Amino acid sequence: MILTKRQIFPQNLKQLTRYSGIVAAAMGVAAVGFTAQHMRRPRDLRWLDHVHVLPHPTTSNFRVVDGTRIHYQEQFIDRSSEVVILLHGFCSSTYTWKDCFTPLVEAGYRVIAPDLKGFGFSEKPLDKRYNIKDQVNIIIRLMDSLGIKQATFVGNSYGGAISMACALRHPERVKKLVLLAPAHNNAILSKRLKNSQWIINSGGGDLLVPLFLGSPNVLRYYMNKMFYDKSLLTLDRYHAYLRPLTTANCQMAAITTIRQWQLEWIAEEMSSIDFPTLIIWGEQDWALPVEWGAEIHFAIAKSEFIVIPNCGHLPQEELPHDTCKLILDFCSQVNS
Repeated sequence: MILTKRQIFPQNLKQLTRYSGIVAAAMGVAAVGFTAQHMRRPRDLRWLDHVHVLPHPTTSNFRVVDGTRIHYQEQFIDRSSEVVILLHGFCSSTYTWKDCFTPLVEAGYRVIAPDLKGFGFSEKPLDKRYNIKDQVNIIIRLMDSLGIKQATFVGNSYGGAISMACALRHPERVKKLVLLAPAHNNAILSKRLKNSQWIINSGGGDLLVPLFLGSPNVLRYYMNKMFYDKSLLTLDRYHAYLRPLTTANCQMAAITTIRQWQLEWIAEEMSSIDFPTLIIWGEQDWALPVEWGAEIHFAIAKSEFIVIPNCGHLPQEELPHDTCKLILDFCSQVNS
């Protein structure tokens, strides 16, 4: 006797139809919630809305550079003093320098800490110009607008890459380099984003990636990885990083930066850097392996390489006193 499929699976067909309807309805509800979440995102941050919780708010300034409104903090005792420019890392802001800012000013430097284009309180235009060379142009034009001919560049992570790029493309504007765990190649993408790169580069990346960038749980995970001393992960620090990442424009800028991440040329050319350079690395750096610091040190002839124990990826936040002392001692040795 031969049975038909209808005779074999009569109930299963009905159940499958019913379950398919339930799944479709659930997906519809999820899609509506997903769309609503995207629509509720603020487009950007307003400095005035958050000034009461910002470090050094009286030092904040805004200046339009190449059509982009840039937020930067500036302080000095004497305007004619030697200039130090502090450049933060990817998805960070001037907040990362809050504990180094005043010690450098008190040591007699004119200190300028900008929010990079697309991050912090700087404008995040939809022009898709977030290549590292675009960031370099913004920093150099900011120097022009402030009447600064030359400066010491202090950069952490992606800010370190921008500092190196400034030294390579505009050597006449750089006096010294201080590199705190600088990015200098494309390997970081495959090392830390290998499971999500295809999503970022896909057509759905603009919809899916913001769910991760604006997720408090994702931020907690990464901050726990970045810091060796977990006691420093205060609500203040957590919210300072989360605040811009919940905005649509910052998420766009972050995605575009990753898509335009082209740093291999820095690794290829960094041996031509001819400035006194201090390289600082946390021994427990999870984001960028300390071995990369040795690679940069061997490439740059006039460099010193210091590894800080019990420290992660952000020495300026974990051990600001020690980090500032290293920077100031280095600058003093160079000037002597």
